[in-house]
Amino acid sequence: MSCQVANKEPSPESLFSPRLPVGLLYHGIPDRDDAFVDGSSLEKQLLFLKKHFEIVGLSGSVSEARRSAKPRIALTFDDGYRNNAVVAAPVLRRHRVPATFFVCNRHTQSDSYLWFSYLRALEKHFVGNGFQCHGEFIDMSRSRRQESCRRLREHLLSLRPHPSAMYLEIENHLPLIGDFVERQELEMRYAGLSEEQIADLAADSLFSVQAHTVDHPFLTLCSREEAEAQLRKNKTWLEGITGNECSVLAYPSGDYDAETVNLCRSLGFKHGFAVIPRKLNLPPFEIPRVGVFSKSLAVLAVKARFGHAIRNLGVPVG
Repeated sequence: MSCQVANKEPSPESLFSPRLPVGLLYHGIPDRDDAFVDGSSLEKQLLFLKKHFEIVGLSGSVSEARRSAKPRIALTFDDGYRNNAVVAAPVLRRHRVPATFFVCNRHTQSDSYLWFSYLRALEKHFVGNGFQCHGEFIDMSRSRRQESCRRLREHLLSLRPHPSAMYLEIENHLPLIGDFVERQELEMRYAGLSEEQIADLAADSLFSVQAHTVDHPFLTLCSREEAEAQLRKNKTWLEGITGNECSVLAYPSGDYDAETVNLCRSLGFKHGFAVIPRKLNLPPFEIPRVGVFSKSLAVLAVKARFGHAIRNLGVPVG
């Protein structure tokens, strides 16, 4: 089935409305990007979604289903990038669109970045043919760069204890991100929300700020003690900033298992957002979502309308 639509918006209203809202998952929204969703393309997507769908806030996405004339969707933004406040939030406010932001602690700190943000920046911005790491030359030439960054990712994820050893490796043995990325680019694409920005988002009735762990680890790679600390510290920190209960979690990288859910329950979480549910028969803690990366309205229409089927079948769309 082709997703190409010539000079026309996709029109999904005539299709049967799904029983539950489809969760759409965004991440960082920079002011400009040639390939992925940026500020201007987000605005176009919101206008399209408002026309063809009912957009619900957090309470609507986790509440019992109800019948609606239009298919229902819920917008979520993972990780807590600074551009969520600088670029995405003004667009959402302008069009009165509710959203939930799942926020990590680590990149709130100055000159501190999430591990995968570092790798993305390294692949995109590093200048030179390579660098030394533990006596090994890491080839960053154009033909080898993608493979070298893939191997670095595997190396980082193999280190224990997770995730602290991974961050120590980045800080002590890999090139400093500030040496190959300009400050303005760091602020727009890789930096995290400030505490003031988090508080500002949480104070807006359109928005909800919820948990995403301290360091964005793979929770199933953490020891039980570390996983508990990642969840508890993030929850407590956000509650202190926002003054609101933090009872919802988005699992970093969609990674969780039954033990993760038990930890969440013990810490007072009431809902968990996944990507592809592991079907543990724990519906409140396996709320599925579909990632939005493309600027295409045609691709967005397919994901928003058929998100449930896409997740269940593992269909790759855009």
